Amino acid sequence: MSRIYISLLFTALLTLFLLGWGIDNWVEQHRESQHPQDYPHLSQMFAALTEKIAQSDTDLKQQVEQLNQFLPVPLTLESSSNLAFPKDLREALRQPGGLLLDSANGPYLLAELPSHPDYLLRMALPPVEQGDMDRDLMLTLAVYLGLALMMGIWLLPLTRRLSLLTRTAHQFGQGDLHARVPASSLSYIQDLEFSFNQMAQRIEQLIAENRLLASSLSHDLRTPLACFRFGLEAALDSQENEEKNAYLHRLENDLERMENLVAAFLDFASLERQAAKIQPKVLNLTTLLTDATEQNTPLALKNKLTLNADIGEEPRWVMGDAIWLHRAISNIISNATRYANSCVTMSLHSFKERLEIHIEDDGPGIADEKLQDVFKPFVSLEQNRQRNNDNYGLGLAIVERVVTWHGGSIRADRSTMRGARFVLSLPRHSK
Repeated sequence: MSRIYISLLFTALLTLFLLGWGIDNWVEQHRESQHPQDYPHLSQMFAALTEKIAQSDTDLKQQVEQLNQFLPVPLTLESSSNLAFPKDLREALRQPGGLLLDSANGPYLLAELPSHPDYLLRMALPPVEQGDMDRDLMLTLAVYLGLALMMGIWLLPLTRRLSLLTRTAHQFGQGDLHARVPASSLSYIQDLEFSFNQMAQRIEQLIAENRLLASSLSHDLRTPLACFRFGLEAALDSQENEEKNAYLHRLENDLERMENLVAAFLDFASLERQAAKIQPKVLNLTTLLTDATEQNTPLALKNKLTLNADIGEEPRWVMGDAIWLHRAISNIISNATRYANSCVTMSLHSFKERLEIHIEDDGPGIADEKLQDVFKPFVSLEQNRQRNNDNYGLGLAIVERVVTWHGGSIRADRSTMRGARFVLSLPRHSK
């Protein structure tokens, strides 16, 4: 929004400067065109009075007082030492009719008295004529109209962009989820347009995920529900206690699977609410990775794997929520232990503006055509990796969301160990 304030202030100041400069030039030219002849009768009378006073031997002040008794306009004496004039104006004071000047009290004539060099004769002229008042009014209106015109020109692109934003918002509200405001480097409201596009993108993503969530939940629940119904009917029909108990045990397993499925789906659906609750603070990423390694070592040993950590001891600082970052890192480590053959490696790499965490394994890896889809929710990669029955394709989607909350990114590629490698990039914080 600062761009609007700066642009508006610059336009207003530039307009006022140009209008003031133009009007001042016009008035100056108009003033230069004024001569004593603009007041023909008074200037002739003033010239005659100046000549008469210059030729008279009577006291100067006394003459002025006597003349004021008969003149329609007052005569006064000014001390020449109190007034400083440039050379060209000094010469104008000696011309017949004197020099026409203006003041806050109105125009007046001023002339030198050759016989009295210490004084200047001044004669006040009548008040400003109606024509001059009309001129001042026109000049005032010109200032306001010019300023209004420039403000209208300035507002034109702003109103166009606001109208475009309004139409786009209306289209989006009518169900066109792909509606976006096209970017423009000349727009005054780039931040507002970017925020709208970002919001629209997020809403579109949430709606798509909710649709996918509903579709996947109904699909994934259909099979365990069918098994549960079959087992229930079999248990009811069974006459032997041992066989009935076997069916009940299987029903218990099916019920647990459905509970886990619903819990996983609800966990993913609540991520947006969780995002508003995160409490970022300065964290030592080295310590965080050390804790994650220690907590996942028993899982690696259980799967007969080696978990190596090359993270060093030097503190590396990031801004984030310790609980969610730890969950994201542990999720990738546990995912790697599920598919690794013998080894999982985690390393920390430091760059000027970011820190990268590399987690890789020596398992079968991920097919190249699936690398872009691995972070999408409910994506099935069974053809590349054999998942356990309790894996619903949400773990990496949650990791991707958490990393995005922290202003980072995550990608998957091939490891030098021929397995999969996940690279988490986080903004570096200079503590």
